[in-house]
This record gives sequence, structure tokens and C-alpha cells, in this order.
Amino acid sequence: MDKDEFGYLYSRLDDHSRRADRGEIAVSGFLSPRELRFGCEYLTAGRKSFVVFGGYEGAERCRIYQIPEYMEGVNSPKELLTYGVDTEIEVIRIIGSGYRLFTHRDFLGSLLALGLERAVLGDIVVNNDGYSAYVFCDRKISEFIIGECERIGNDKVRCEKTSVGSDFSVRRKTEAISDTVSSPRLDCIVGALVSVSREKAKEIVLNGYCEVDFETEQRCDRMIRAASLISIRGHGRFRIISVDEKTKKGRIRLLAEKFI
Repeated sequence: MDKDEFGYLYSRLDDHSRRADRGEIAVSGFLSPRELRFGCEYLTAGRKSFVVFGGYEGAERCRIYQIPEYMEGVNSPKELLTYGVDTEIEVIRIIGSGYRLFTHRDFLGSLLALGLERAVLGDIVVNNDGYSAYVFCDRKISEFIIGECERIGNDKVRCEKTSVGSDFSVRRKTEAISDTVSSPRLDCIVGALVSVSREKAKEIVLNGYCEVDFETEQRCDRMIRAASLISIRGHGRFRIISVDEKTKKGRIRLLAEKFI
């Protein structure tokens, strides 16, 4: 990992640590899974106390809440709420006319077109109906979204504040992948996941187009294990389910899923 990549994030977290040392609760913006991983590792290495929350259990984009000494031992959003802490997260439901179906990209693109920064927007959960979504956002910009978001693409929409219960969850759509590989090396796995030759897969890895568990990986011989998350630029994100069972011909059976 290039430490310079997260220099700004670490600097902001250091500022928040100093606020927590003064007895305040300091809240980050919404972080991507990659930022979240390295931000949490950075704070853990510095022995800082914090809680991660994105508005519901299992959220991908979350905020880091650095907590003061008197709250040490608090390690879950539920415990955070028992202290009366305002998570500063609002939930907005955007509802289309039903004229057309939307994707996550449609909602995100329209919101960013309003001039919003990505850090004030958490997960955007598109409902099964295809024309509405829940948007988790920073409370400071909720009224702005409700007042300014009038269209998604060419369809007129309405926005309203709402809330989600503790049982709210998201089942992410996936596509099953089953193949065999000669080895659990990264280049072999990448070739199977995106259906390219071993040489093309090596090129993808060596060019830095592949991430393993949110960290860029350029070693073709990196051994991949079950539960690893692999992102391949231009092809999407994949989760490895298993990569150990051998076939009668001595190859290794790969089971994975692609997020769609």
C-alpha cells in the first residue's frame, strides 16, 4: 500500500483523535470499504477507541466514531446509542414514478451532479421494485437533497425522510462462478474469474489493476484463500467462496461469486 494514498485520511483521523482526547466524540465522513479498512488498522495500531457505523448493520460505506476515554469499552453502534450519541446519519427514500427502472449508478450520479461530495453519502440501497432507493447520508445535507433532487435520469422523483429498523438488511445480488484452476495463485484466479488467458491475467495483476481485500496486489504468485475479496478494474468485485477441493485430474475447484 502506498502510504501517501491515505495521508489525508490519516491526518483527519489524527485531528479526530485529539478531539477524542479532549473528551469529544469525533465523526468521520462516510468511507469506502478500502478507506475503512486502512483507517481502522491505523487507529488500532495507535490504540485508539472507535466504533464503525453506516446507518445499518452490514453497511459497506461507514463512518468512524472516535470516542473519548470515558466511553472506552463501547464497541458497537448499539452501545454507542445507549450513550445518547447522535450518529448524524439520515435516511432518505427517493421514489420514482415507476416509468423506468434505476441502477445504483443512476441514483449516485444524480446526487453527485447536485454538487455533493462522496464523503457525505453512505450506502445507496436500491429496492427490489427498481424505481426507489434508500440513501444514507450526513444529516447536514438531508434537507438539501430533499429540496434539490427532483430527477433521476429523465424521470421525476420525490424524496422523503424515513428510518430503518434494526432488522434492516441488504441482500446483495451476486452471480455464481464455478471453474477449476491449476493453482490458487492470484493470476490463475483472476484468469478464471474474468475468463481470460493466464498471460492476460498476469498483465492485469502486474499493471496494478487488481485488489485483494482492498489492497492493490501486483504479485502474481499471491496465494488466494476462501473469503478473499478481489476487485478487478473493469470487471467488478468478486468474493472467493472456496478454492481448495481437488478434482480427479488434480486441478483445484474454484467457487466464487460476482457482485452485480
